[in-house]
Amino acid sequence: MKSALPKLEDLLADGFTKRMAASYLGILETERASGLFDADYLEWAHAHGFCAESAYAYGLSDANLGSYLSDYDYWRLWPLNDWQRIWINDKLTLNALLSDSELAQYLPRYHYYSSRGHLLPLGEGDGAGMEGFLACLRREGELACKPCNGSEANGFFKLAFEDGSYLLNGRPVGAEGVGRFVAENPNYVFTEFIHPNAQLAAIDPLIHTMRVLVLNPTGIDPVPAASYLRFAVGVDETGSSANYQAPTTADICSYNVGVDLSCGRYGGGKVVYAAKVVDSPKHPTSGTLAEGQIDCWPQMLEMMRRISLKVRACEYLGFDACVTDKGPRIMEINSHSGVKYLQLFTPIMEDARLSEYFSSKIAAIDALDEADRVARNGIVR
Repeated sequence: MKSALPKLEDLLADGFTKRMAASYLGILETERASGLFDADYLEWAHAHGFCAESAYAYGLSDANLGSYLSDYDYWRLWPLNDWQRIWINDKLTLNALLSDSELAQYLPRYHYYSSRGHLLPLGEGDGAGMEGFLACLRREGELACKPCNGSEANGFFKLAFEDGSYLLNGRPVGAEGVGRFVAENPNYVFTEFIHPNAQLAAIDPLIHTMRVLVLNPTGIDPVPAASYLRFAVGVDETGSSANYQAPTTADICSYNVGVDLSCGRYGGGKVVYAAKVVDSPKHPTSGTLAEGQIDCWPQMLEMMRRISLKVRACEYLGFDACVTDKGPRIMEINSHSGVKYLQLFTPIMEDARLSEYFSSKIAAIDALDEADRVARNGIVR
């Protein structure tokens, strides 16, 4: 018999925001209904504050339970940044913040933003309305289309103009189809479609994601604290797919390798499914060995250092970075990026810096009085 889920009011009393308490409970409910996990192991994981998916990724047991930050505590800790998290919470705001500075070189070029019934040109030379948008698409050849606020690569599309045809994810749609797509997807940004450099394209041709957690509690000393590198798996021939798909069925997987932040070496690849992890030094689709030294590593670190100082009021930054054929870039910065894949390679409570940081944040929530807890419950964005 399944044990009862935690109650919302108990999570709120423990310092959760109402928003994150509801999200956390929703994840537990979804896992219970999925049929993807051994029922007894799922119950054990949930009882110890871990999602089953995380527990399988870590090989969690009584012996190593203390090595990992629990999902319960991580969701309880949101928000780790103060109100200034709005600077990085959506792509349009981040672009506006960096666009008039030298730091703009580290972003893909932004061309348009869609709101209901309106297209806003963002780039120099980008014209007004759908006519301007189509001219931009013909000029650029391809555009990445993604929600201004999103997670887990949900809602990613590729628009292209090739041999006189307009394409959506490789499928001919005509100019009218492009117009419908834009109209049906408000709050999207349309940006340069970036490609990996030759070194990483040899592993997989679609752009990868290098997640780097940067801590900057002092505001003047940003420190990269944990990282991993994710490559797409089983990409379609059009190259239109996002490089991640949430493991909602037993056959969906992701391919991740660890990154040594001290020198930029990567390796130790793992294929991660919902309920198992398979060691795989070679990329499971291309068969290419995913080991080496990341090109332009000093420039990558400098990019993240400079941007962290620009948004220094944000102390917790989950960079989604990449190495393109034009140098290092960031796709976005997350204010509460997931820790599952980070802990796959760097168990948080085994790392002195990370353990101290998160333990201090947990202690601060535990010390709140009732009035402060109630105020915290009400934070919504």
